[in-house]
Amino acid sequence: MQNKIDLIGLKGIPIIKPGDNISKIILEALKFNNIVLEDGDIIIIAQTIISKSNGRIKNLKNITPSKKAIEMHNTITPLAKSVGIPVKTPELIQVILEESKEILKTEHVLITETNHGFVCANAGIDQSNVEGEYNITLLPKNPDHDANKIRQTLKKKTKKNVAIIISDSFGRPFRVGAVGVALGISGINAILDKRGSKDLFGHELQSTIVAQADNLASAAQLIMGECDEGLPVVLIRGYKFNYQENTSIKSIIREKSSDIFRKNKIDILSEILKNRRSYKLKFDFRDVDTKIIENCIELARWAPSAHNGQFWRFVILEKGVIRTHLIENMNIKLRQDLESDGKSDEFIQKKIEKTRENFLEAPILTLLCLDTANLEKYSDPERSNNEYTLGIQSISASATYFLLALHTMQLAACWYCAPLFSRDIVKETLHLPNSYEPMAFFTVGYPIKKIEAPARKKLNDFIFKLNNMG
Repeated sequence: MQNKIDLIGLKGIPIIKPGDNISKIILEALKFNNIVLEDGDIIIIAQTIISKSNGRIKNLKNITPSKKAIEMHNTITPLAKSVGIPVKTPELIQVILEESKEILKTEHVLITETNHGFVCANAGIDQSNVEGEYNITLLPKNPDHDANKIRQTLKKKTKKNVAIIISDSFGRPFRVGAVGVALGISGINAILDKRGSKDLFGHELQSTIVAQADNLASAAQLIMGECDEGLPVVLIRGYKFNYQENTSIKSIIREKSSDIFRKNKIDILSEILKNRRSYKLKFDFRDVDTKIIENCIELARWAPSAHNGQFWRFVILEKGVIRTHLIENMNIKLRQDLESDGKSDEFIQKKIEKTRENFLEAPILTLLCLDTANLEKYSDPERSNNEYTLGIQSISASATYFLLALHTMQLAACWYCAPLFSRDIVKETLHLPNSYEPMAFFTVGYPIKKIEAPARKKLNDFIFKLNNMG
């Protein structure tokens, strides 16, 4: 039974430059450390020096960002600032796009599937341990090929059968911190299938598959470090494994069909639609970056609209004098309306206090207007009224998109129709154009607690079925 392995960081590895021979450098480092290779040794090599030797370095000053990269930069920036991590430039995002098959998630970081099939942050692009303020290293194009080339050279020079693992450090879902992972292998299988073996009590293992290449990479990571340790090559001695000529890292990549963490687009949409709630409680004390609101409006503008008129106009009202003045003016009108309805002073006061609480204490208040300037003009009242209804339908679609966008940004919101009852006051107080018709308020902020979904009616209650028999 194996109960010991040795981890040996090779000292004397120089700063790697494009074109350097990594096999030769490893052999020289072994000699410098007075180490003679043995059959069954495993050499773990940091991806960075492989990328540097292959010239997989780019200078961000030479990158022209696409429109998509700029839009993603605008989306990511406020999220990155909110969690206190560095903001990615449009140039860096452009390179990430080029190095990715698919962008899986856009948050404060970009989670991508690289061209190799790895799922990781920022396509594995690294800005550390590379010379030059604007230089970045990209993952090797074919890490398996690089690993095999080094193994073959070492075997030719030493006559020893060793395994090579090219490693990097990736973050993981649900856990903080990076761990070592294998990007390329040669001479060793990426996984160790233990299915069919017996446990301590004689039970047959049904699903145990060990990611041995990743485990070895993680062990070496403790020696390599992430900072100025300067040990990008680690020798592992004493680990028993089946030496094998033809291996590939692809065996460790989970098939998409069995990957429960990578939800398909229908599942993602269904989750968003079912989990968005109208939030009428107090908000968290945190401020909301108006850039996030603008990003949500950017998504809302893709809503369908009659004649593609895009009649929606948004006004972002932060806390301050203008918003306070608006709500006080609206409450004067509210009091007059309720008095006309014969409501008691107590009822009216509670209603006004609730209005103040809703609209003044929300971190952000957004006003949605219908711009009637773009509506079609007709000579008869019936078609003119129908056109106005089309405009209302259109901005309602945009409002829905806006609410869903806010939800995806972890913001809570509620849709209020108060501006409908005091349109002239809203227009006059905010000095809105004559063509703007105030339609809705949206209170926006970070939620304090989760809202439970109200009961929904049955599907058959919504569908009116026609009788086709006559």
